[in-house]
Amino acid sequence: ACKMKEKNAQKLWGYTFVAPALLILGIFMLLPILQIFYYSVTDWNGGINASYIGLKNYVDIFNNPDFYTVLKNNLIILLLGVPLWTIFPLLIAMLIYEEIKGYKFFKTVYFFPSELSIVIVGTMFKTFFGYVGPINMLLRSLGLDNLALEWLAEGRTSLPIIVLAVNWAGFGQAVLIYLAAMSAIDPSIHEAAQLDGANWWQKSFFVTLPGIKNVVEFTIVLNIIHAFSQMFSYVLVMTNGGPGYESTVLEYFIYLKGFRAGDMGYASALSVILFVLVCVINMLQSLLNRKED
Repeated sequence: ACKMKEKNAQKLWGYTFVAPALLILGIFMLLPILQIFYYSVTDWNGGINASYIGLKNYVDIFNNPDFYTVLKNNLIILLLGVPLWTIFPLLIAMLIYEEIKGYKFFKTVYFFPSELSIVIVGTMFKTFFGYVGPINMLLRSLGLDNLALEWLAEGRTSLPIIVLAVNWAGFGQAVLIYLAAMSAIDPSIHEAAQLDGANWWQKSFFVTLPGIKNVVEFTIVLNIIHAFSQMFSYVLVMTNGGPGYESTVLEYFIYLKGFRAGDMGYASALSVILFVLVCVINMLQSLLNRKED
């Protein structure tokens, strides 16, 4: 009986300490999410009054061809970005972990781009890939004038450049996560593999990668979320969504409809679609990982 009372007291203290955090999360996260679901079925311009209109906003969205253009842009960023954002920092982390020549220098500087604001990174890439920027100047100096393009003026070139900008700005954080996971691998496993005659590639792909598999899967999930929910600032700074909707993503589309067009109900419905889309993709990713396990 005394043990039960002690356990109940511990639980009560646990709930007491967790309650303030849960209250803050409820007020600032759960409540706004529920409000967005409510406003998505209303005709709301951001004011006090919101009139119920059912699923009209959703019907209008799915009948709007611009929505499918924007969704396609997000999927292109997803297909291009997630492999790059996952593999590139993984390779850098492996090289640093193996202590290649100069690894201390790279260990110091690789995180530097992550310290820069998105505005600075976006402006820098916009300058580099501008029509009179360094990239086109280099191409012209090599006699490749035909390849000197207005890189950010159309979706087929601007979207890959946005993916590159995101990779350059954020790969340091992913490297840090990978290195933390690699440091938890028992060094004796690597020593045993080396004694068995394993080379760098074999140690990396048969020892290091299996040891950090869960962390790689976690990073993939983060990158998927990133592809749908962290592109706004890059698009705003680098292309402003243009021309037309060629480089517009769902986040920016929500901003255009909600804050520029003043149709908050429509923007709320777009937000719900984005929320559900990210949840479904992450659920599919989790199911695939479970099957592999």
